Amino acid sequence: MAFRDFLGKIFSKDITEVDVIDEKFISEIYLKELAINSAINIIAKLMSSCEIKTYMNNKFICGHMYYLFNVEPNQNQNATQFYFDLFQKLVYDNEVLVFSENGYLYVADSYDPCERSLYETYFKNVTLKDLTLTEKTYYMNDVLYLKLNNKKIKKLIDGLYNSYGTLISSAMDSYKKSKGIRGKYKISSNWSQKYKDQEELQKVIRSKFKSYFSSDNAVLPLEEGFDFIESNSDGTKKLIASSEITQLIDEVFNVVAVAFNMPIGVLKGDISQNKEIIKSLLTFNIKPYARMLENEINRKFYGEKEYIAGNRVRVDTKNVQYINIFENANALDVLFRMGFSYNEIMTRLDEEQLDEKWANEHFITKNYMNVQEMTSNGKEDKK
Repeated sequence: MAFRDFLGKIFSKDITEVDVIDEKFISEIYLKELAINSAINIIAKLMSSCEIKTYMNNKFICGHMYYLFNVEPNQNQNATQFYFDLFQKLVYDNEVLVFSENGYLYVADSYDPCERSLYETYFKNVTLKDLTLTEKTYYMNDVLYLKLNNKKIKKLIDGLYNSYGTLISSAMDSYKKSKGIRGKYKISSNWSQKYKDQEELQKVIRSKFKSYFSSDNAVLPLEEGFDFIESNSDGTKKLIASSEITQLIDEVFNVVAVAFNMPIGVLKGDISQNKEIIKSLLTFNIKPYARMLENEINRKFYGEKEYIAGNRVRVDTKNVQYINIFENANALDVLFRMGFSYNEIMTRLDEEQLDEKWANEHFITKNYMNVQEMTSNGKEDKK
């Protein structure tokens, strides 16, 4: 109540009007945060399900680096929690800093960047929860620093919401008015027209009608000389006001979907798995983030010489999309006949590998051969 009283003093309005202002603020903030956070959470969840594969001499290995990136980045978070925080912060703030301490990786809550053109950028006052590292400076080569190239998505959407929020609030007001009870209150001409008597009359009206309008079922007692005639609201107006709200909310979500390069069906929580929608989500949304993280890890943890020698990481996005082995049985059979081993196929299906020699062997159907082999075989047959 104190906050509402404070608003009432600022706007010089009574409590009823302050309630309306408060609800407008809430509706604008709610819709804005709902759309933005929905998009950010989808990106963060999908990216946290990716696997960071480590390679040495171009061969996959499962060692300390794999464990660090995929299981335990630090003592307080598992990999899923870590990458969820990382990509939430990246998308929401347009940039994120990951620093290393005692062999662990942490997502910084805040920091002061000191950008330089011809020399290495560095970061000071790096903060993690309640700890601020005031005595330490982190140079660009010592951290993972991801930054989106486009303008801050949140600022872009905030600008659009300034107009959409007003429209939505107006539509909600219209909807409330269409649902409200309307009527005429007749007063006998014998009632005094003096200011004090009129003021007293307003108090009487408010006290009598308060419970009548707020209750589902109520009786309105009236003295002689007073008469209230109720006129029900038009049901058509209710439907129009309701459809206006739905349409405006849809437009808001459409704007957010475009800004995040995300299919609108995914943003709205459409669980029907359309293959084209999933492909679009992977191509224009998830893979660019995966590529950005992959490049940053390779240049900071490995460097040019190691990378060229085949020592590197690769962010695998296959786990983002669920593959039904029964629906894809024919395609899997083709892969096997083309030379993929059983274990390679199982890895791509996120299934367990077999510790058998034959499971790692490669088989190619005899029909797959080059022209020279076909020609030589033909000559041998003729002989």
